Parts: sequence; C-alpha cells; structure tokens
Amino acid sequence: MEVDSLSYRITNIQQAYFNTSHIGLRERLFTESEHISQRLNEIFSISKVLKNRNNENISFSSLLVEKCKRTIDQKRIEKNLFFL
Repeated sequence: MEVDSLSYRITNIQQAYFNTSHIGLRERLFTESEHISQRLNEIFSISKVLKNRNNENISFSSLLVEKCKRTIDQKRIEKNLFFL
C-alpha cells in the first residue's frame, strides 16, 4: 500500500536528516518530506470522497481514511523535528 511506503519513507528521511550535516542533502530531504506530505493529503482527500460515497461503516475506503489520518497526524507531530 502506498500509504505504508510513504510512512516508512518519512521515518527514513527523518533518520537521515539527523545523521547528516551536509546542507544540500538536508535541503533535499526536507523537500522530499514536503512532497510526501502533499501526496498523503491527496490520498486522504480521495479516500474521504470514496468513504462518503459508501454506506458501509467498515470498508476499504474507511480503513484508508484512518491510515492516512494517523500517518498525517504522526508527520505533523514530528514536523518540528526538522527545526531543532
């Protein structure tokens, strides 16, 4: 699932960011993190639309909405780590 791979990539980016002192690499990692955030928001928006079209309480789109929401929340909490 794309959301899982994006979540893992966010974790890897954060680890690499703190383990390097190269300014160019840090800028690239920060930019990539922003692109991942945009993609997560796109997936979240699409999954919300699909969930609203479905009448069932438990569905793939409901699970996708929850997974995206948790990943976005986690990223939002850890976002300040880039500015330490």
